Formats: sequence, structure tokens, C-alpha cells
Amino acid sequence: MAHPIFTIKKRSTFLMVREKGIFIRGKNLNLQILNNQDLNDSIGVGYIATKKIGKAIKRNKARRIMKELAKKILIKCKRNTYYVLIAKTSILDVKFKDLLEELDKVVNVK
Repeated sequence: MAHPIFTIKKRSTFLMVREKGIFIRGKNLNLQILNNQDLNDSIGVGYIATKKIGKAIKRNKARRIMKELAKKILIKCKRNTYYVLIAKTSILDVKFKDLLEELDKVVNVK
């Protein structure tokens, strides 16, 4: 059964994941992971696309890509965990299938 996914919205949560979690580098996106027992069997996902990606249109596209990746891959992952996906510039140039494979590898590395 799939676990409920919710989007991280507060800056303080992003900072907590950055400070206490682990950081995993990928080719087209990076991932930060933090286990937290206070989530009531759910998965928190955050998306970061900085201005290095490009203007608003490109950043929004990168966020949409990462949201679809989360729906397909992270829903099967460990519950009571925060995941923060950080886009790199190359995320817009790669096929979605390759991004799915990369995120699957990155999540299973830890």
C-alpha cells in the first residue's frame, strides 16, 4: 500500500533536513534524506530549483519533473522520512526514463 506524500512548505523544515540529514549527489539531481518518527507513517517531499537552473519557466519545469519523479519513486520508499530533491541544470536535458533510473539508484544507495 502506498504511503501518503505531503509537500514540505516551511523553510525551517528544509533547514532541519539539510543540517541533520544525509546528502547524496546524483548526476542530474541531489537528494537530502532525514528519518523522523514524528511523521505518522507519511513521507515528506521538498523540491528545490534555484536560479542557477534558469528563469521561472525553467525552474517551474524542473519542479514539475521532480514532482512526477516523487510520485513514481518516492511513494515506494521508507515512511517517516523527509526527502528533499535538488535540481541541477542538466535535469531539463535528460529523458524522464533516465531520471527515474537515477533517482531509484540514489534512493537505494543510502
